[in-house]
Amino acid sequence: MAVPLDLDTFSVSKLQTEEGQRNAFEHLNDVLTFSHVEDVVHDLLSKPGLFVYILSVFPDATSMRTTILDAFPTDPLALQQSFIPPLLSTTSSFFFSLPSDAFHGDESRTVGRYERYIADVWPAMAILSSIAFRNATPRNKMNVNFKERKTAVSAHDATILRKLNVQLPSDSHIAMKTLGDIMAIILQILKFYLGLLADPRFVGQCKDIYLGASGAQDNEGEMEAGNVLPLAYAQAPHFEATLAASDIDRFGEWTILMACSATRDLLQLRRRDAKRAEYVLKKIRQLSRGNFSGNNFKALHGPSHGIPIYQAEVLSNLRLVYQIDCTLDDDGQAERQVIKIYGIYSHKQLDRIWPWLSKLLNGRGKVYRQRCTLRELAAPGGGVYRPAIFPPRLEEFTMDQSPVFVHDDGTNEDHSWLISSKCVKLSKAYLNGLIAEQEVELPFQLTKKEWEIVRCPTSCYVIGRSGTGKTTAMVFKMLGIQRAWEQASGARKPRQLFVTRFPVLAAKVNEFFTSLIESLALAGRTQDELRKLRSQARNAESQEPPMINPMDALNYRPGTPQKYSELTDHDFPLFITFDQLARMVAADTQVEDSKEHDRPIDSKECARLKFILGKVINDESSFVTYSAFRTRYWPRLCDTSRSPLARSFGPWLVFSEFMGVIKGSETAFHSPNGILDRHTYVNLSPRTYPVFAGDRHSLYGAFELYSKLKSEKYGYDMADRTYAILKALSCNPLKGQPVDYLYVDEVQDNLIIDTILLRILCRNADGLFWAGDTAQTISAGSSFRFADLKAFIHRTEAAGSMAIQKSCTKPEVFELPINYRSHSGIVNCAQLVVKLVTDFWPDSIDKLQPERAMLGGPKPVFFVGWPDETFPFEPFFSGLRGSRELGAEQCIIVRDNAVREQIRERFGDIAVILTLEASKGLEFDDVFLYNFFEDSAATFLQWRIVLMGHSDKGIPLSRGMGGSPHSVLCNELKNLYVGITRARKKLYLLDHSQKCEPMRELWSKKGLIDVAPPGTNICRYADKSTPEQWAAAGHKLFNACQFEEAVHCFERANLPKQLRIAQAYELYEVAKSTVQASECRKVFLDAAEAFIQCAGEALDTEKNRFYREAAECYASADNAHMAAEFYIAADDFTGATEQYRKAGCFDEIVQILDRHPEKITGSYRNQLLYICVVYYSRNGLRPPIPLFSSVESELTYLESQGLSEARIDLLEFLGRFLEAAEVHLGLGQRCDAIKSLLKDQQNSNALQRAVDLALDSLWQECSFDKPVQAILQNKRSDAYKVLNCVQGIPLECLEISDRGQIRFFRAVQQSPFAEEVYQLGEEFSNRGEEAMALMAFDVLSSQLAALCSADAAEFDNFLRRFERYVHLLNSIVSDEIPLRATDPEVMKVFGIVPSSDRNYSVIAGTFLHRKFKQNRYLPMEINGLLKAQLQAHLRNKFSEEKNASRISWAFSTHCPYSIMHGLHYDEQQCNQQHEQRLHLNAASYNMKINIHLQQIRILDLMFSVVGSHGDRLASMMAALDRLYAAIYCPIFVQGSVADLDWNSIRNAEGCIRVVREWIEKTIEYLRPTGQPTNYTNYLMSVIRVTSFHTAFGGQCSLQEYVSRQRCRVPYGEQPLTDDNVSADIVASLTGSDPIRGVPALRFLLQNGVRMDLLVVCNFAEEVCSTFVSSLHPFGSSSPLHDILVPRGWVMNPNKPVIRRDIIQSFLHCLRRLMNILRSGRAHMRFHLPQDGEPFVDIVLARMCRMLCILGYNVRDVGLSKTIADILLLPPLDADDPRNLSPQTLRYSAHHSMSPC
Repeated sequence: MAVPLDLDTFSVSKLQTEEGQRNAFEHLNDVLTFSHVEDVVHDLLSKPGLFVYILSVFPDATSMRTTILDAFPTDPLALQQSFIPPLLSTTSSFFFSLPSDAFHGDESRTVGRYERYIADVWPAMAILSSIAFRNATPRNKMNVNFKERKTAVSAHDATILRKLNVQLPSDSHIAMKTLGDIMAIILQILKFYLGLLADPRFVGQCKDIYLGASGAQDNEGEMEAGNVLPLAYAQAPHFEATLAASDIDRFGEWTILMACSATRDLLQLRRRDAKRAEYVLKKIRQLSRGNFSGNNFKALHGPSHGIPIYQAEVLSNLRLVYQIDCTLDDDGQAERQVIKIYGIYSHKQLDRIWPWLSKLLNGRGKVYRQRCTLRELAAPGGGVYRPAIFPPRLEEFTMDQSPVFVHDDGTNEDHSWLISSKCVKLSKAYLNGLIAEQEVELPFQLTKKEWEIVRCPTSCYVIGRSGTGKTTAMVFKMLGIQRAWEQASGARKPRQLFVTRFPVLAAKVNEFFTSLIESLALAGRTQDELRKLRSQARNAESQEPPMINPMDALNYRPGTPQKYSELTDHDFPLFITFDQLARMVAADTQVEDSKEHDRPIDSKECARLKFILGKVINDESSFVTYSAFRTRYWPRLCDTSRSPLARSFGPWLVFSEFMGVIKGSETAFHSPNGILDRHTYVNLSPRTYPVFAGDRHSLYGAFELYSKLKSEKYGYDMADRTYAILKALSCNPLKGQPVDYLYVDEVQDNLIIDTILLRILCRNADGLFWAGDTAQTISAGSSFRFADLKAFIHRTEAAGSMAIQKSCTKPEVFELPINYRSHSGIVNCAQLVVKLVTDFWPDSIDKLQPERAMLGGPKPVFFVGWPDETFPFEPFFSGLRGSRELGAEQCIIVRDNAVREQIRERFGDIAVILTLEASKGLEFDDVFLYNFFEDSAATFLQWRIVLMGHSDKGIPLSRGMGGSPHSVLCNELKNLYVGITRARKKLYLLDHSQKCEPMRELWSKKGLIDVAPPGTNICRYADKSTPEQWAAAGHKLFNACQFEEAVHCFERANLPKQLRIAQAYELYEVAKSTVQASECRKVFLDAAEAFIQCAGEALDTEKNRFYREAAECYASADNAHMAAEFYIAADDFTGATEQYRKAGCFDEIVQILDRHPEKITGSYRNQLLYICVVYYSRNGLRPPIPLFSSVESELTYLESQGLSEARIDLLEFLGRFLEAAEVHLGLGQRCDAIKSLLKDQQNSNALQRAVDLALDSLWQECSFDKPVQAILQNKRSDAYKVLNCVQGIPLECLEISDRGQIRFFRAVQQSPFAEEVYQLGEEFSNRGEEAMALMAFDVLSSQLAALCSADAAEFDNFLRRFERYVHLLNSIVSDEIPLRATDPEVMKVFGIVPSSDRNYSVIAGTFLHRKFKQNRYLPMEINGLLKAQLQAHLRNKFSEEKNASRISWAFSTHCPYSIMHGLHYDEQQCNQQHEQRLHLNAASYNMKINIHLQQIRILDLMFSVVGSHGDRLASMMAALDRLYAAIYCPIFVQGSVADLDWNSIRNAEGCIRVVREWIEKTIEYLRPTGQPTNYTNYLMSVIRVTSFHTAFGGQCSLQEYVSRQRCRVPYGEQPLTDDNVSADIVASLTGSDPIRGVPALRFLLQNGVRMDLLVVCNFAEEVCSTFVSSLHPFGSSSPLHDILVPRGWVMNPNKPVIRRDIIQSFLHCLRRLMNILRSGRAHMRFHLPQDGEPFVDIVLARMCRMLCILGYNVRDVGLSKTIADILLLPPLDADDPRNLSPQTLRYSAHHSMSPC
């Protein structure tokens, strides 16, 4: 029976006690036992956070996770309706909300990818299911016959499928297969999240999500799920409510809007006379109640003028001027009548402007007029009116009439403020601001379009020209979110980030936002607080506005974190420049060349990125800004490239192309190193990138030179910075919490890759606000459109490579076409320029709605000049000579500084003059655009294009313009747009060149300009300005970094203090742009002195700022001491310590840390402490003031900071060497640990510890079967270093075992084959240290590879040692000597380490380590492994030793040719020994026999343990064959068996015993195989074995063995008494019947194939030696009397008498043998060695020698004649002489053979 889950058991209050937890978990166990897990999970998910909490802390969570996975549905339809979707949604949202640094490795990006997948997968599965089960009914849906058929789905469905990279399935079968693949991925994701929930790292977060978030729920009861705040960010608030000012008591339902002028008048009145101000408020209160009667509602003009303007009498000489206006409600859903108050005036001030304003407002249209004039009575018959409500209008209204009022005296007055000024609601905050006498900044009325932007719930792109309200909408949206949080209880503060490129803009927006917040907060102030604020405001009236370095406008705020991760909720909303933000993020990033990442970074690229990030954080001076590029790089580019860059484009465009296209574009970001290669750049679309489309090769050449120069100067630019940060973030997640809302103003001034970094910082996919205008790019480097930006962000989110959350809703795009700052005269002129750009180059700028102005205004005036003058406009400017000049809000804009200096040189300091580049971002009332066309890079013909394109013929020129040479015109038109839009009220264009004609003609044709008549003087247009206006202009220019022009303004404002400040900053800028180092340093010093002077004149609150500027100048001049001094004067101890650090004055840093620790931020203080500790440690110094309270605290700090070297130095300084050694060991510094221990000479424990460490290290690297000498001689190996460390250890102080081990390693390092190593092995063995002995002997055995060229004596020495090694190995393998793997000594030698639970493991790479097998052994298993491996090792050594002896010269035979002639037969191919004949003697003969016998003895020892029977027999036969060749040499000078001296043989008795045993075993297993003609090998072996038996003796009955039936070799001729060749051979060689050797020899010569020629020759000699008795006269007392024979022939002189016919038969055999050898065909019958021909010669010589000896001793004339015939005459049956061997011919010709 199912048990329901009681959620009350899991309440927070109960789970916070141990008993409650126990009860809850027991209840959950019961439910899981009797209920379905699906129901349990559904219940747990119903309570937010509970499921996550349970899965992380539930004791039986493992079983529950298994049950969940087992319940995973296998049917796609069932899956979609199961508990899996809500489970995955909950877990993915939870983990996605966690900060990135909570995860390890790639987990963060995986969470990001899975979160997007879960969001997209369920709609896709629904679509696929509908296709897969289209013909299936609910009853038979699982038995659908999947037939191929076409499917039809909507484009929307196809889009959903593409999000998962799923192609639209063509039939139901494919759809079902795709569903199966998706279900597998979902199961994988489920396992991933369940695994994370089981990870202890997330227990804290899992607890907080339920116990922390649910606390309020338990106290207040169950809350609806919709009211629970999401984990990542709050929902979009109702902005209308949050932005609305609070209501005020005693006011009516009419909304009161206060114009700026009214606010100013009321505040001034309040300050002068509070009582009269109260009367004004009383009158406003009456109007708010709808009391429109009597003196409250008197029109200031006749009824026919238009929109009524009213006055309300306050006092006898005080009037309130207002209008009944119509504006949008707060929610934007309706329009409502409101009262707009323009100002407070005396009776005399009510001039004629109000009727004029009435007519002006009437231009807004009939609907507006009707809505403003309608009056609705609140009650029938009453005198009170209520505001009427209307539906909203579709569009904003504009008017064409100019707001310039012409007075009777002909003077003009601009009253545009009456129309365009923003109005604020009268509210409690407003009234409290009046009481506090503060200028309040309250939310003003927004337009309908602005309200749409503010209320937009998704991300948005806002595009609008300058003055259209982009920044306003941005700030008000931020304000609404901030206010919503303030009004909510218990909500997390939203993190809002405002980013722009310009410090002044960021500072102004920050100031504006702060003023709004503080002003709104006035509503809650008490009267006492308001009085305090009023007192503060009055004191502040006398203070001058601060002049802060505009480039540092945001840095002056104290406490700003240096790292992004250090930002807290208190820092938000944050207003910051992109440069500052990038620096903060860079301070948190790190780059690794790890291969574990998806896109690993190679080491070279990693080094480059680290260099850039280090520069970003610590060296702003290396940053290549546009200013630095223009002054330091541009001259070099122009001089070197010799291209038209300077003439046609200029530094701005070139730098923009470098940054925005080659390095900062989307294509570049995905290129190697973030840079386009030449081929890719040259082939870019000319439509998208038109500027350099015709000369990209030259531009790229300039870029390569720029990159080279930048590298030489160790610089980096904005593209380098962003690319480095992004690459770092691709490897490591962002540190710190992402923001919830991101606002980017003037986004077009960033690189497009900058937007990726900005996007990464925002976790809310619907919280992005991008605003800007690509027609007015101010920052050099930008080169993209909003369409490009939108597509790029979408692709980046969809790709998932940066783990960015993808929005489920499409971002909105807003256009703001109405300009509130300029009038229609200027806007229309500029709009035509924009239209030219969009028509000719549609891909280079965003195409928007035509821009409109809210107000009308005068057209720009075009001056054509006086062409016949040297200076064309001299008559125009001549009126400004002397004391006359242009006004403060009038500016002359020129192309470059040269023209500016030309005007000033000719006419003096007559006006504010700015270059076009410097004017970007500034606006003036009047602008004189001077010679724009004359100095243009475009030619006249190019300018003619604009006229031709708008001719009546309508020539279509837009296609193909991007790739043409006219692309320069695109940039010129953009510059023209910038120049035009600098003017707010009046624009004057001064140009006399032919180039200006096309544009002038086009503007004139469109009626957009007026052409000034000739002879016009500038004085007609010059304004007079007050000192206050000049001061305001000075501050504006100062904040725009135009310090030279600010000096001009402050001089006219008579402000010497501000003048000197501007001059100081001007010097500062000049110094930064000075290239020559010496001159640059001088100007910096001058600037520093100027700032010090400014500080002397400044107030106490401002001194610090100027001292800081002076300090920065000194720092730039490389005067670190002076810089530190003035940083201290500025109370900036952080800057002072940085300078002291550069100067290496660490004592001063320590003093600052001691005296002013509170003046330095905690993180930097810790950094300084760290630096000081490292400095004093590395230099072996102690600080003048202790940095720590005690030694132990210092040691603790050093340990916590990882300053191990400093910690070691301190420990050694204190004499605590053992502790220092342990620190070294913790760092893996084994050698240093040993050195530290050896310094403690009086401590025996330290010495023993050093020895133990050294031996452990040596054994780890030099364990059994390792190339020990190579390791010990490798200077980079740890073993080499460790052994060197212990070279000076007194061995006599050590234990005998340790002493022996160190001696062993020393000896091996010097020579592993030295006798000392062998003696140490013997010592180890004698002490029972068998593992050590085995190691020593194994090292000796490594000599095998070097024995190739060893002589017999050296090889014999090796065999002596090797025998000892084999004997020891044999004893261990056979368990004769016990060797347990668990013994410490054995573990050390063989790399065995104990593990937990009494198990053992083997170090990787050692003798016992087995790859791909579990490295975990029981004691019995490790012992078995050791024995098996030693046995295999013995087998390998057996094989190695055999191979070594096979190729060794010591075992090889002597070269016969060399012995005979003293020369090599074939130097290149002969591998035999080559010794002089004089060196061959009995000693060398016996030594060779000795090593063969020792080899046999060792092999016999090995056979007892290893080797199969077949291998053993083959090895025995091979060894005996080689022994036979050594004993029975082919040449008598090499020695013979007669020379064999057993006293020369080491352990002769043992050798003889082994050979005898081998003879028995060999003869036992010998048997003939194959046909009788193929018995050769068997008979050769019989001859050898019998010869051995004769030489070594023994009791073996060879005759019996070879007489067995299986060993018989029949003659096959005629039946004999004993038809057995092998028996005859044995009988002949053993002397039992020598005569039987003759038929055996004849058989061999007749039937033998591939015989061993040496064996046959020896056998023939042995048979011949049996004839010795028959050669002497019968009856002699001595059988050898008067006989000349070799010594070998008389080893057994008692031989029987042989008949003459037997000798005759033997001679016949020799004749046959000689014929074969002489014929040149010996190779066909005999197996010859490599030197075949010389060897045949040797055998021939031996045969001749044997016949000569026989002939000499014979006493039979017939036999002698036969012998002579054999020796001297060619055989009768010989083949053609051409077939005879050269040796035979040579022998026959010279008869050089001696008879004996």
